[in-house]
Amino acid sequence: MKRQVVTDMEIHFVNVGKGSCTIINHGDRSSIIDIDNLDVQTTDRDLTDPISYFQNKIGHDNVFRFILTHPDMDHMTGLKQLKNQYKIWNFWDVDNDKIITEWPRYNEEDWKTYQSLKDSENDPKYLQLYRDEKADCCWTDDGFRILSPTKNLVKKANDSENYHHSSYVLMLEHNGIKILFGGEASIEAWDDLYEYYGDYLKCNVFLAPHHGSKYNVNEEVFKIIEPEFVVVSVAWGIEYDYTLYNSIASKQVLTTKTKGNIKLNTDTEKISYDR
Repeated sequence: MKRQVVTDMEIHFVNVGKGSCTIINHGDRSSIIDIDNLDVQTTDRDLTDPISYFQNKIGHDNVFRFILTHPDMDHMTGLKQLKNQYKIWNFWDVDNDKIITEWPRYNEEDWKTYQSLKDSENDPKYLQLYRDEKADCCWTDDGFRILSPTKNLVKKANDSENYHHSSYVLMLEHNGIKILFGGEASIEAWDDLYEYYGDYLKCNVFLAPHHGSKYNVNEEVFKIIEPEFVVVSVAWGIEYDYTLYNSIASKQVLTTKTKGNIKLNTDTEKISYDR
């Protein structure tokens, strides 16, 4: 793949319902953070199939980087289809030992695909990356910085079987705009983040963890983030109390259930919506 300097970057928060999917168009390459297409065909709400969205709105014939923030099924449903339709060059994950044995709702084939990718060396290249690590295979000028987890947090996740300790938290910086992706990091992880990064956590856009739930969030840390916008990936029928997010967002709290697909252009600083 020929290297190209990123000049115009778009961040797409896709309206997938209860799960999460963010697509970043870096110009000549794309990153996908999580995926969920479970409810697209099973609800009367106007949800977006993230794979069709990638095809129609992004138009690339491959995925340069797929990042799984944590091993919950509402963040990896559709993974098998994505792998079958597109070449994935790099797959980011952490060394979790989560096991799922019951399938009342999700597709077991997506879990099996995830397990097979964890054994992959080149198709895609499987990468276990932790705080402030960089991979020789990957461009660093895309603007991603890994803030969490650390290996200690991953160990805590595996020991306690609370895999939110091991969730990725990422900062994406481009043209002076900072987007903080909260994954589903635990309260303890946010304490660790604040102790390590302090005011660096301040950002323009904050993708709320836990789909906007007021539970399992670190209110004291979130108050120093001071985003202009908080984005929430959430489904119709779920009514969370956004008092905290309304208090920290200087402009607006945006939810996918009310706005549909939310797109941020980092060059024009424009936010737009479509369904």
